[in-house]
Amino acid sequence: MTILRLAARLALLHRGITALLALLVLTVTFLGGALPRVFEDSYERSLRQAVQETRPELLEIAVGARSALPSRRPNSAADLDAVTRKLRAAMPQALAPLIGEVTYGVSTNRVRLVGHVGHQPRRNNFVDLAWNSGAAERVRYVRGEAPSAVTTGANPLTARSTPNPYQDSALSIVLAKPTLTTVEAGLPSDVTGQMGIEIGDTIVSGAGVLIKVTGLYEPIDPSDPFWSAYPSMSHVYIPDPAANSAAFVVTGLVGEQGVAVMAGVSAPMHYRWGFAPVPSAFRIEQAPGTASAFDAFTAAARKLSTPVMPYKVTSQLPKILEDFLGKLGVTRTLMGLLLAGLFAVAFGVVALVVGLLLGRVAAGLVAARARAASTSQFAAVAATVILLAVLPGSLLGFVLSRLVPGLDTTVSLLSAPLPALATLLYGMARLLLTHRQPLVEQRDDLVARPFTPRRLVIDLLVVLLAAVAAYLAVTRGVTTAQSASGGDPLLVAAPTVVAVACALVVLWGYPYLLRLLSFGAARSRTAVLFLAVASAARSRTAATLPALILVPALTLSVYSALTLDALDAGQRAAAWQRTGADAKVGVGEGVISPAAVEKVRALPGVREVLPVELREGRLSGGTLSFSYLRMDTAAYARRLGSAPSVVGAPVAAVNRAATAAKGASVPVLVTGGLGKARSRPIVLEGGESAPVVVDHVGHIERFPGADPLGELLVLPTSVLPEQKVAMRPNGLLVFGDALSAADLERAAGPGASASTREGDLASIVSTPLTRTIKLAFQLTAIVLALYSLLAVWVSVVAGAAERDRSISFLSTMGMSGAQARAITLGEISPLVVTAAVAGIALGTLFPALFGGGVDLSGYAGGLPVGYTVTWSTPLLLGAGVTLAALLGAVGHVALSGRRKAGVALRAGESA
Repeated sequence: MTILRLAARLALLHRGITALLALLVLTVTFLGGALPRVFEDSYERSLRQAVQETRPELLEIAVGARSALPSRRPNSAADLDAVTRKLRAAMPQALAPLIGEVTYGVSTNRVRLVGHVGHQPRRNNFVDLAWNSGAAERVRYVRGEAPSAVTTGANPLTARSTPNPYQDSALSIVLAKPTLTTVEAGLPSDVTGQMGIEIGDTIVSGAGVLIKVTGLYEPIDPSDPFWSAYPSMSHVYIPDPAANSAAFVVTGLVGEQGVAVMAGVSAPMHYRWGFAPVPSAFRIEQAPGTASAFDAFTAAARKLSTPVMPYKVTSQLPKILEDFLGKLGVTRTLMGLLLAGLFAVAFGVVALVVGLLLGRVAAGLVAARARAASTSQFAAVAATVILLAVLPGSLLGFVLSRLVPGLDTTVSLLSAPLPALATLLYGMARLLLTHRQPLVEQRDDLVARPFTPRRLVIDLLVVLLAAVAAYLAVTRGVTTAQSASGGDPLLVAAPTVVAVACALVVLWGYPYLLRLLSFGAARSRTAVLFLAVASAARSRTAATLPALILVPALTLSVYSALTLDALDAGQRAAAWQRTGADAKVGVGEGVISPAAVEKVRALPGVREVLPVELREGRLSGGTLSFSYLRMDTAAYARRLGSAPSVVGAPVAAVNRAATAAKGASVPVLVTGGLGKARSRPIVLEGGESAPVVVDHVGHIERFPGADPLGELLVLPTSVLPEQKVAMRPNGLLVFGDALSAADLERAAGPGASASTREGDLASIVSTPLTRTIKLAFQLTAIVLALYSLLAVWVSVVAGAAERDRSISFLSTMGMSGAQARAITLGEISPLVVTAAVAGIALGTLFPALFGGGVDLSGYAGGLPVGYTVTWSTPLLLGAGVTLAALLGAVGHVALSGRRKAGVALRAGESA
């Protein structure tokens, strides 16, 4: 109890420093508890968003089977349901919780419509039959009624009722059959306009059955993910609209009795079981095991299949999760990199304040130790003082961190005990190492050796470790060298270790800088400069910890600011790359009329409109297909203005190739594997023109406004004018201000889709992982700058007692207050300015040192992010921190100078 009372009195006596230590521990605990929770929550939301943004037909785990022969097929919906239960039971535990709705069904595939009772048959019309467990509840019959019956009877067809003008052998076979099965079916409502089929019509399927149309339906919700897997079930599907003789495909829904009919026909049948994942069910901890679970399910499904009906399992889910986990690994590595620097600097400031508090406490306990107080009692009082500051801050910081929305992690749960324990252990170790010697050896006027052999060995080991970490980071990459167990801790800590090693080098060179300054100060006519340098030299051993804080803090703060600038520039370049202009309009396979172009041009804010043609082509006589882009590239280049180089460079390359055109061939620049198109004729979409001979003159990685994943061939209109090949624009590049995608779509006409560059930029920066990484860099830049300020101010306060005594002595000799402030400014300026210069220089070099190994493309729309170092940001940041630190120090001296000289000179006085 005596120790507690004494500690409480000492804490109250030094309440300012105690409160500062409590506040620092509170902030460290809060950041350590809140940031991992926020990060983990953003990881979960990013995973769910990645799943939600994937097309449902790619995400769904589909089990498909093709049966060529009628034998051993499922004969009813009950048989299909039994297979579903077996597949569900075979699903691994890691995969089963992710699955929501399961749909299953059977259908024919591209069966020709060979006859239409009472009508002339049309060529290239296909009518499939299908039954699916999830279809009936998703459609609404707008005319007629749902199908139900299946009948078998005498063949009602005659040559008169069912014309066969094309002498179709399949129809001839059906006409010759004595009996036929008639299946009732419902069709999509647009089948009347597209294929001329009405309610009540009977059509003849190439599978040998009659189809009686009983109703026309529409999807209740056309955006339901179910329809993306069955496009011809929701509407008439046209596989190749631009073909000279386009095919029309439609699927008719039958009742459960139709399953048995389809099982008996000789046409191939396709069975499909679709397991739809639920995005909200995905968790980060489950994601790594999903790929192996999918492989296990694939193997189990194959065991359930039969030789005549083998099962094939397909899904893009493992690839989607693999890509996401790769991006997540990069994000976690960057988080670790930033948090390592942040908490290293934070603990350095805490250690500085602990040293200041212990110095004041030890000064008050000297008398107790002189009266035979044991070292354990001495340490117990000091430890209690530290605990009185640490415990409230730690508990309050932990409680505040729990109020931040997020998910718990091991780091967030340990955020309270770890900082408190580390602070206490550091304080005890420092106290025992400092006061293990007798009091007679603790005099202030004894000269201490600044660099002991032990200190030199430790410093050399840190520098060697930094060199190894930097070499590995440059050769392997900080974020690219990910292993299955996570990032390499040495690589994650590499920037912090290098910054600390640089701080040690600064400390080694600091005495030589002071010697140089003292050489000039000794020849100065005023004593203020000499006294300032002398004060700096006398306190240089106390500058070790502030320098170890200042250099890493400013280095990582500058590096974070430069990374934010590079990331912002990369995101804007990615938005340019996606859109190619201020806005982009497309109509798919259609054609934008001149009237629609004029309507778009007349919209408010539109300055220029450039028609483009982006369609499919193929090599003449070959199978290689690609996209070709026709546009006036010269006009495009003039309108780009100040677009990023990622946009302007490929356009300039195309124009240079067009300018150098010679001969009959068309010079083109290509992406991907289209180099084999050199001097080969290409056929533009639809085959409406003669093949064009192109000459491959160069290669580009991507072209603005075009999909970077496909093969692309760029055809400037200057070398392939419309007089030679007519241009059918299906896209517009729009330049202007405050453009609205909705207005552009309305002006371009039905079927048009539009996007703006600002909208694409918003979609890039709004992803949870991108917001999280930007927040982390912003917090790092701000918090580290504040910590560097605090380190300088605390070091000024720590040396206040000795400084006040010196100034008080000098004031008795006539020194003014302005001269006292000048001496203080000159005392701390060498350290602050040297550390600031070193931190700014090293932070500016970090992009060149570590930038190549930090992959930020996942947060910039897939484009590589390049660092363009500008000195404005580092200089402004460094100058602001330095100026604020020096002004704070001068302000402290001005406040301390109000005391009388006799007070400061009183024996045992401490500031």
